[in-house]
Amino acid sequence: MRGAEEIVWAGGANQFRLAIGELRTIEQRCNAGVSVVLMRLLGQQWGTDDVVQPILLGLTGAGMSEGEAKRCLDRAYSTSNLYGLAINAAAILQKFIMWDPDGDVPGEPQAGAVSQTQTRSQTDAPSGQPTTAQEPF
Repeated sequence: MRGAEEIVWAGGANQFRLAIGELRTIEQRCNAGVSVVLMRLLGQQWGTDDVVQPILLGLTGAGMSEGEAKRCLDRAYSTSNLYGLAINAAAILQKFIMWDPDGDVPGEPQAGAVSQTQTRSQTDAPSGQPTTAQEPF
């Protein structure tokens, strides 16, 4: 399970965590999938809950009480506008739906590793023999 991460946002530096339960709650409260919520935030097409829910649920997901999370968000809203908080919400949501646990993609070699698979050049025939025929124009 992915742990909480400290994120610096308009409310200061806090621990945030969005696990499956929090992500599903965001979907229910925003009436859209989390990727849609993220796209709305990034595309400046968000609603208030698109901004508020990732922040609140991220704080409570990391262990903060719901009451303290609401007070923390209220304090942040007194020093930042909703647009600034939308940027924070997008960063928080992105951190927990677009992460790479190992830093590499399955099936790709480690950085600096030599690939053991052979690829055919464009001049090789399917049998692996070089071709000599010219392609027609």
